[in-house]
This record gives sequence, C-alpha cells and structure tokens, in this order.
Amino acid sequence: MKKINFVIFASIAIIGFSCSGSSSSSDTSNKNNAVCVWDNISLKESPDEAGKWLCSVSIGETTTYLKETKEDNSGKKAVEYILVKLKDGKEGWVQSDFVIVDSKAAAILEDSEIYSRPDLLNKTGKFFSKMDIVAVKSTKDGFIEVVGKRKDGKWLESGWLKEKSVTYSDIDVAVAKFARKALEISDVQKRNEALKELVNNSDFSSSSFISSLLPQEQEVAVELSSDTTKTE
Repeated sequence: MKKINFVIFASIAIIGFSCSGSSSSSDTSNKNNAVCVWDNISLKESPDEAGKWLCSVSIGETTTYLKETKEDNSGKKAVEYILVKLKDGKEGWVQSDFVIVDSKAAAILEDSEIYSRPDLLNKTGKFFSKMDIVAVKSTKDGFIEVVGKRKDGKWLESGWLKEKSVTYSDIDVAVAKFARKALEISDVQKRNEALKELVNNSDFSSSSFISSLLPQEQEVAVELSSDTTKTE
C-alpha cells in the first residue's frame, strides 16, 4: 500500500511541476521583446545622432532587446539608445522612446476606452481607435497596460484597456498598419487602389480587419463613380 501511495504522490508532483513550468514560460514569453510603437524609426550602427543609418524599423515590429543601453549627450538634450536585433539578424541602436521592452505587439479591434488604472472607475475620456497599434506591457484583472500613439493623439500615450480590446495576430498588426495608411490617402483613386491591393492580398485574407475594409473600398468606388458622372 505504501508503494502505491508513493507512486500516486510522485505522479501528482510531476504533473504539478509540469503545469508550473508551463505557466512560468507563458509569463516570460515577452521577455526581451522590444516592440516598436512609432513608424519608420532609424536603426543605427552607433548610439548617437551621427550614427550610420542601417535601416528603418516599422511600427508594430518586434525586435530583441540585447540588454545594452547607452546615452548620447552630444546634442542639446540627452538621448537614450538601446541595442536590438531584428528578425533578419541585423543588430543596431534605436532610440528607447520608440520601443517598449518586455512587451507584445497588438492592434486595437474596436474603439476602446482608456483607463488610468486597471479599474472601471478610472475612465480618462480618451480612446484608442480601431487599428491603432500598441505594445502590451502587462495584464491585471482583465485589463492590459499599453503604450502607443492614438489616431487622434500627437505623441505616445500609456494607459489600461480591457483585454478584449486587442488582437495579437501578426497578420492583424500588419493589416492595421497598411489599412491606416491607405485610409489616410486624400486622393480618392489612390486610396481605392491601396485598399484593393490590401483586400486582395492572400497573405492578409485571415485578418480580423479585412471584412470591415470591404465596405470602405465600396464607398470609395461609389465616390469615384460620382466624381466621374459629374465631369461628364
């Protein structure tokens, strides 16, 4: 009987250890991720204003933080840089203001209220808009802490959103970036072409945003047709 009890106890201990390990790895999955929250920031060879430009880093792009930070005091204002590695293996320095370390890239699914703390009582009256791109830093009690630029904002802002407000899909983040750019094009015909290209791209067909972009494309087509009729 003692032998049987020992076997049962050992099995429970192994299962418990396995579950504990799984939870731990999930909690640290964003460790050393550095998410870019501003579009086309510069990756430089050295951490200073005169550093050689290597390439641009896209908003929503996830890089790896290489745990090195340096401050450039050559200008009027000190600028902090961190060393990162891109997915193609290229390494360089980026301004730390524009990348959020230990975070995860996400796109806003619907217009979402911003809270100053993870509590429904603390509404700010501001919203992140659908297809805004943010970096998610932490989660607490059904809320997520995010950093990003709002569609109606001028600079980066941080706050708390409900967890259901975002999608972590790489495809959704990419579509959010390109759709936002397309919708900001003032020329109707060029805007329609950009939306068509996006909607018809098979790489993006599984995105949560594609279905909502189809009506936008149709509206642009109607607008174009109306303009053509007027000129006739």
